[in-house]
Amino acid sequence: MKHINKIFLLAIIAFLGNSCSDLEEDTSSLLTVGKIETEADIAASVAPIYRRLLEMHKTPHFTRTATYGGDDITTWIAGNKAPLRVFDRYDYGSGENSDINWLPHAWDGYWQTIYYCNTLIDGLKTATAPESVVKVADAEARTFRALSYLNLVKLHGNMPLILDGVLPTGEEQRATVLENYLQIESDLLIAETSLPIPGTQEEGRASASLAKSILADLYLTWAGWPVKDVSKYPLAAEKAKDVIDYNYHTLLPIDQLWLLEGADSKESIFSLRYSDDESIVGQAATAFTFHQGRGFSDCFPELQFFNDFPEGPRKDATFILDIPNRNSPGGVITPKDPPTIPWPDSDRGHPMYKKYVLSEDLTFGARPVSFRSIELYRYAEILLIYAEAQARGDGENTSSIEALNQVKRRAAGLPYLSPDGSVDVASATPNEIVDEKGWELAAENKRWFDLVRTERVAEMAAKRDASEPVTLVRQPGEAQYIAPIPFNSISLSDLVQNPEGFKIQ
Repeated sequence: MKHINKIFLLAIIAFLGNSCSDLEEDTSSLLTVGKIETEADIAASVAPIYRRLLEMHKTPHFTRTATYGGDDITTWIAGNKAPLRVFDRYDYGSGENSDINWLPHAWDGYWQTIYYCNTLIDGLKTATAPESVVKVADAEARTFRALSYLNLVKLHGNMPLILDGVLPTGEEQRATVLENYLQIESDLLIAETSLPIPGTQEEGRASASLAKSILADLYLTWAGWPVKDVSKYPLAAEKAKDVIDYNYHTLLPIDQLWLLEGADSKESIFSLRYSDDESIVGQAATAFTFHQGRGFSDCFPELQFFNDFPEGPRKDATFILDIPNRNSPGGVITPKDPPTIPWPDSDRGHPMYKKYVLSEDLTFGARPVSFRSIELYRYAEILLIYAEAQARGDGENTSSIEALNQVKRRAAGLPYLSPDGSVDVASATPNEIVDEKGWELAAENKRWFDLVRTERVAEMAAKRDASEPVTLVRQPGEAQYIAPIPFNSISLSDLVQNPEGFKIQ
């Protein structure tokens, strides 16, 4: 996009200059297509793809800025949270507020990932490494290119299709949403057959489960708003069932799920791994902790969502009701007296999300951090995608209801594979399954997209608790389903801002 070549180049140079020591292989191939030959070249070109995703997801409030319209999250009414409040209150829709900070974070991150993937895919065409190595690397690049495009389309609508390692000119035009979906599908259909089956991949790398999970997510999205091709529901169910039928993934007990030790278990389809011996520190605990606990108060549940959340072990594992009360004299986090305050009396007047702070590290500095991995997809989501897609497509069956009940049993603290009449259901409507998914994946950057594709944003906004400090600018409609493209990218290219540039097919 006009002058975006300079932006990409500067971003890539800055990124490479800040790479950590374990990624300091020769990365010159990233800037020149056709120079990837040996197995070492391939390793050096794959590493920055994972690194870029790790970097962009370390700050969840930045990555999720455009998704604050979901009813599972809200933010602080003051401080520097204005960019988040724009989306929390639906103060956009006709291209306004495209110049806010934080909005470009996900945009830039996904485009940089696409550039790295394109460079690798092109470069592999001349690689002399063993075919098996080339095949897996190509599949990884296609998987993460597809994931990046899918998230861009979910966030901002139809995107230009840039599928080579040559830097953009600035004259690229937006493809349609349908054309985007077709390209994403094409990449993933190749990747799912080339990636190793789960449990056989190198630790921390993508498996066939990830490619199939993204495909299931794609088809579920494709069947909903805006394309509404309901023939994709059976395909979503099929791909989710493929993951189930690997018989590899499991659900952890609910009281173990969010422990540090619960990360990277067989529940994880794919996770981004943070470590205290690397240069990237996960900031989820900082973002989800209130200021009185030495956090940043970026994200906490809307009151109505919290009140509607079913009581039981999953709710206990999801929320903190007694809010940490701390200070940091000399940069050391210490409890105040009293050490906790009931959430209605806390500085934000809301509960806190426990799932992101249960494994917090209070010894790293003056702010709580977390080195727990962040799951982009986990098995519980796949079970629920299967249940919903089957219900909306060919109709519920024994296995789809069992998939739903497994999540419900685990939520109740029960063995998830053992039928239990106290929680099992014989049937469920699609919206009931979507609500179950909202509770299961609360604050995991999924709820907003589910509300958009099912056109339930206005329904949930109408339920918003009247006491919420962040008040709505408007009742949301379709104009709020996609976020504006960041101002700089519009200014430096031939792209047309939403909604004028939004084309479905």
